[in-house]
Amino acid sequence: MRLVKRLSREDWERAALEAMADAGVAAVAVEPLARRLGVTKGSFYGFFANRDELIEAALSRWEQAHVDAFVASLNDNADPAERLRALVTLATSAARTRTIQGRLLLESSDPRVRAALQRVSHIRLMRLEGIFSELGYRKATAARRATLSYALYIGLLQLAREIPERLEDEAALVEELLEILATPRRTGPHRDERGRG
Repeated sequence: MRLVKRLSREDWERAALEAMADAGVAAVAVEPLARRLGVTKGSFYGFFANRDELIEAALSRWEQAHVDAFVASLNDNADPAERLRALVTLATSAARTRTIQGRLLLESSDPRVRAALQRVSHIRLMRLEGIFSELGYRKATAARRATLSYALYIGLLQLAREIPERLEDEAALVEELLEILATPRRTGPHRDERGRG
């Protein structure tokens, strides 16, 4: 007697995310995903009404996982300098691997993808801004440093696709990034980056 493979909604969502990471949103198609999962496409319709619903669910899963992981990484250490170091280390390491975010950035003309990216980016930027505030930077400067930090991360993702060998010395890259991001400019008292008020 042949056993029927039983899948969950989550199995389909994960398969859709893998397809997106490989070849973008266009790669999310029911029949190829069913073949990848080793089931008939009838299994799909037990969970989703159509392809668009699967794409939305997969993006929602990616969004929640990334927000949860990002927030958890910040809660592990009370020291803001160590949290910043952990985030920079995580970002440089992630950039060197195949990430769905790297692929989704190429797909940002799709309104569903753009909306998910915007929500994740907003949360990350707000958390980064909080770290820089805790490090003693004024509000406006903390916001700029958060923006620069996140822009560097996005740039690393792109560089990893185009010239991956530039990211090979990960430890040195982390140190350089931390020096750029968390060292105040020394241009006189009127331009001092730190201080309250």
